[in-house]
Amino acid sequence: MNSFKDIAYQILKEAKRPLHSKEIVRIAQQEKLLKTKGKTPDYTMNASLITDIKNKKEKSRFIQKGPSRFSVNLKYKEEKKPKKSERIILSEQFVKEAIIKYLSANGWGHFQFGGLHEHGVDIRARHIKYARYYLIETKGGQANEVSFVFGLGQIITRMNITKSTRYYYGLGLSEIAAKIALRRLPWQVAKKLYLIVLSVNTDEEVEEYDWTIFKKIQNKTK
Repeated sequence: MNSFKDIAYQILKEAKRPLHSKEIVRIAQQEKLLKTKGKTPDYTMNASLITDIKNKKEKSRFIQKGPSRFSVNLKYKEEKKPKKSERIILSEQFVKEAIIKYLSANGWGHFQFGGLHEHGVDIRARHIKYARYYLIETKGGQANEVSFVFGLGQIITRMNITKSTRYYYGLGLSEIAAKIALRRLPWQVAKKLYLIVLSVNTDEEVEEYDWTIFKKIQNKTK
């Protein structure tokens, strides 16, 4: 299935003019290019394109022409897309984009993005209906214990103790690194911090694991 970015690129190339993310989604649905169970596909489209531009800069396929308006980057040189079987080591960008699309399809929006050079989490989202916030640190690269330990340290320093607003905290990891975290991070700690691990596989599918799953897995290994 084509990603939101692939669909947007195809539509923008054919349009030959800037389009609003809502217009891109409308055309995609009209031409049956986009199939999603998410209730806010325009949020997902907007977040995907903004994230791509922010991470890749001049190497992105897109440029932003205004609030939620995008066009094709004429300086972009198309490259051969690697096969999924070759995408064993997931980049942090890949993990981040998969999680953004997952959150968009599950009631989260109003995304803000950070980076290693900024003071803030990698993904900050607010629930569309409720006063709830989701703060997530993402890690890619080599799938080992260092990935989740480093991410855990970062998310702990970002934790907000304000009681008036509900905060959820997440670690976004590749599927292999997530399995390590599920075994190594005590479930009691995950419960106390209300910490969730978001596991991303090579098909950009995301699974959420809360402390109850941690407990089941860790009890089995005793």
